[in-house]
Amino acid sequence: MLCLLILILSLINRAFSDIVAQGATAVEFGQDASFSCALSDASGVKQITWQRVRNTEPVQTLATYSDLFKDHVDDQYVGKVNFTAASVNSASIEIKNATFEDEACYICSFKVYPFQPKRQTMCLTVKGISEITASVNPAPNSDPDVVVSCSATGKQAPTILWKSAEKELNFGSNNFTTLNKDSSTTITSNITLPLSQFHGKYVECVTQSDGIEKSVHILVPDEDDKVNNGPRSYIVTVSVLIIMTVVVLVIIAICLYTKLKRAIFGIKSTYEEPLNAPNEEC
Repeated sequence: MLCLLILILSLINRAFSDIVAQGATAVEFGQDASFSCALSDASGVKQITWQRVRNTEPVQTLATYSDLFKDHVDDQYVGKVNFTAASVNSASIEIKNATFEDEACYICSFKVYPFQPKRQTMCLTVKGISEITASVNPAPNSDPDVVVSCSATGKQAPTILWKSAEKELNFGSNNFTTLNKDSSTTITSNITLPLSQFHGKYVECVTQSDGIEKSVHILVPDEDDKVNNGPRSYIVTVSVLIIMTVVVLVIIAICLYTKLKRAIFGIKSTYEEPLNAPNEEC
């Protein structure tokens, strides 16, 4: 789809030979991407406009520059798009913290009076891994094992490899794939490990996407920790909370009963303030 878009935009570009365009063609997720356009002859240029087109979406205006109004970034792109240089014949912008949604074609357009606009197009791809998370859960059926889970989101689709002490684990894993709206892919890998062999040790989830590698280390809990984190620990915790609540309610009830009894029978407190005690201001 992106290749077709590049072809169409290349065909509709006008007078591209007058424009010197430079810019990033590919960046890693989270990096900044820069684009610049310069027109050799600035005669009649009234405005420079930066636009973005992505897949089947309509063309979006990111920013404009003119001698009258200077540089202006559209409200929805403030903080995402910055002018790094701007004049009547050239303009440079920067796309901050590129995400997969920023993968698109960027158009610089010179409005030249009284002629048709002159345009040039540059297309950007974003690659790499945007997120990696991991967790440890008890194995089902109260088995003496643990299930270690790792999820990675990236473009191209990431691969996941499990290691321990720098050696690859061969216990077998279950992998699940999710396609996201921003064209990235999330891979989730679950591996079941015998607690007797790995308790108190680290395992490593290694993810790779388009030559980019990231990893996260996960500590496998001790057997005692697994017990403490299981249903038994939950029952003990709830029981303690119930007992504490009952004790507090009993104390409140005794206090209310004592106060009511004094009110009914006119029993005074063992402590009374002197009648002529001076009032103290707070």
